[in-house]
Amino acid sequence: MISLDRRLIGSWFGPVVNVMESTDIVFLANGWGWSRLDSVSGMLAISRFRWSCPSEGVLRLRYAWLISGQADARDGFQAIDHNEPTDEIIETGYRITRQPPPFSQEMETALLVDQGIDYENTFYRGKGILTADDDPSAALVPYPPAPRPGPPGLWRAS
Repeated sequence: MISLDRRLIGSWFGPVVNVMESTDIVFLANGWGWSRLDSVSGMLAISRFRWSCPSEGVLRLRYAWLISGQADARDGFQAIDHNEPTDEIIETGYRITRQPPPFSQEMETALLVDQGIDYENTFYRGKGILTADDDPSAALVPYPPAPRPGPPGLWRAS
């Protein structure tokens, strides 16, 4: 049985300490998600994954697809360098806590991972609800359709 920690669902952003790159990560309620790596050079990389929590405090990301290239002004891709399946697995410890982001005294919800995700170990809770359509790579590689429900049960009169 696949277990998901519902507290992870939503968007998380890495603190912008290194002004050259930033990382965001999104966990969807259906067990899909993606990480996004942006660079001031205009490079954009989306790594799509299935996620689960095989045990308490353990996060498993099974990467399924990588798309990278140059970003356009509309938060999508202008040019594609790589668009290919991948099969990497990251399994890392994690915890959710409250702490201030760099250069702030305000406490925020933080996701701390033992093994870096796109070079980042700390993420802060983002705002709003995201869907697979918000993934910049979704227009290029659609997500698989949601599973269809089974046929309605047949009732038999006794």
